[in-house]
Amino acid sequence: MHSTPLAPALDQLLQSRSDLWRGHQRPQGQVVASGRADLDDILPGGGWPCGRLIELLPSDLGVGEFSLLLPALAQRSSTGQPVALIAPPLVPCPQALSQAGVDLRRLLVVRDGQHALWAAEHLLRSALCGAVVIWHPAQPPQLTALRRLQLAAEQGQALSVLMYQPHQTAPALSSGLRLRIEAGPRWQRLSGGWQ
Repeated sequence: MHSTPLAPALDQLLQSRSDLWRGHQRPQGQVVASGRADLDDILPGGGWPCGRLIELLPSDLGVGEFSLLLPALAQRSSTGQPVALIAPPLVPCPQALSQAGVDLRRLLVVRDGQHALWAAEHLLRSALCGAVVIWHPAQPPQLTALRRLQLAAEQGQALSVLMYQPHQTAPALSSGLRLRIEAGPRWQRLSGGWQ
């Protein structure tokens, strides 16, 4: 195969831009350990990716989707970074969060579900938060709003997690990570509580 005049320019572009996807690899960025070695082994980069939108799709409410994030939220808050919970379906239990290591002085809870995606987008864009967890409203996902959220996650470099409602269908979106979470055949004792 011979070299064309464009090949050096293309090679230079690929070397200078880490945000270009080459089809066979994804740019690696900062990750936050999940707190579970078995999960870190299968997550790309060995933990929850920062600066990328993570989508969690639980089969039912309370199958352990939030507890999977607690070690990472504790790590982010322990470094002095605020952690935001946007439109959680239930009032977060401060004792459980504190027991998991989350610094409650760094916790921000936004209960307004009507403006959840807007609030999350602005918090992510501000780059002030170490983590932002958003519970998607019950209405069908709007691709434009989700794309704006994705771009804000990339801009802010926080741990950015979008929790869908149980049995809600996520649109085709090139997110950083998408996981479906289902209850196992039996209860298992995991670090951080019963699942």
